[in-house]
Amino acid sequence: MSMRIVVLGGAGIVGRAIVADLARQVEQVDQVVVADLDPEAARAAAEVAGATAHSGSVDVRDRRALVKVLQGAAACVNSVNYYFNLDVMQACLEAGVPYLDLGGLFHMTRRQLELDADFKARGLTAVLGIGSCPGVANVQAGWLAAKLDQVDSVRIFNGATPDRGDSLSAPYAIQTILDEISQPAMVFREGRFQERPPLSEEEHYHFPEPIGRAKTHLSLHSEVATIPLSFADKGIQECAFKISFFGYSEAALRKLQFLAEIGLASTETVELNGGSVRPRDLLLKLLSRLPAESTNTPTEGYKAVVTEIKGSIGARQVELKAETIGRPSADQTVGAGKRLIAGPAAIVGRALAEGRLSRPGVWAPEQAIEPEPFFAELAKRGFTTRLSNRETVAGP
Repeated sequence: MSMRIVVLGGAGIVGRAIVADLARQVEQVDQVVVADLDPEAARAAAEVAGATAHSGSVDVRDRRALVKVLQGAAACVNSVNYYFNLDVMQACLEAGVPYLDLGGLFHMTRRQLELDADFKARGLTAVLGIGSCPGVANVQAGWLAAKLDQVDSVRIFNGATPDRGDSLSAPYAIQTILDEISQPAMVFREGRFQERPPLSEEEHYHFPEPIGRAKTHLSLHSEVATIPLSFADKGIQECAFKISFFGYSEAALRKLQFLAEIGLASTETVELNGGSVRPRDLLLKLLSRLPAESTNTPTEGYKAVVTEIKGSIGARQVELKAETIGRPSADQTVGAGKRLIAGPAAIVGRALAEGRLSRPGVWAPEQAIEPEPFFAELAKRGFTTRLSNRETVAGP
């Protein structure tokens, strides 16, 4: 049976890595379509990926054109900016194609969940947020929560070895990063969702080596949008996500933070010299002119996702921790951060295409994905996942 998987935004920073992962699976995937707004970039990405990959041009805002690209596909991997997630989901409903994306920064994810009944009615599966964070972290949370009778809290930490060159080159979609820097973070505490200032509640966290001790902070993220809903029946009271400077060095991140604080990340139009401009458009243009410099050595470029859950089994208090860590590609051309976003999307994209993941409706990863087979697939890509358990056996 012919299997065609469409990767929207396939010429982007992460999209290229997803295409490369899928294209390597030549025995399972017949064709990977690199669909992108930029036809030249799509063609270049397809050429690099190999004979399995084919390029195409599409603007996801053009519903008719998008449906035409999707028709007959076995699955859609959406790696365009999250602003367009609802547009792509609606096109998948019309074309009758299973769907996945890389996340929606909380608020978009909550809106996407409202399409659950529509996907059920069409007999289609949609998985929201299946990269590293969200994605790996959610699967970790589902894995750990299933071992507990009661879940009290879920805390997620995302860390990486920083770029020592202090480069402002974006490790993933710059629009998303600017939103994370400038918009309030969401946490779930005392059984309710609450806003916190962006980049607040700094905390040093010890990640697996060679990352080690790193400063982390809150960020607006999709894990917090779904995990409290998924584990509501187990009594969850707290959920938070923290990241270590989005993959930048602290020095680089502080520069972007300053620019956001003076308004250059704003998407509101301002009047200037008789005309109007969006400050963010100017900032993006200036950032695009900067060189992508890095002085990382082969021992750097590691990525780790850690999820900690506190809860109980019967009367016993239990703390569980899952860690997934990996290194850059063997040729040092693709860092572990991009690989740990691309790998999960490729794994689940193939499962959707083959019908192995066929659960009509809109699902978070912690609800839809079998953890141990998923981590076994990540292991084939060089990522190690560990589980640790700490129980209180005596005490007040």
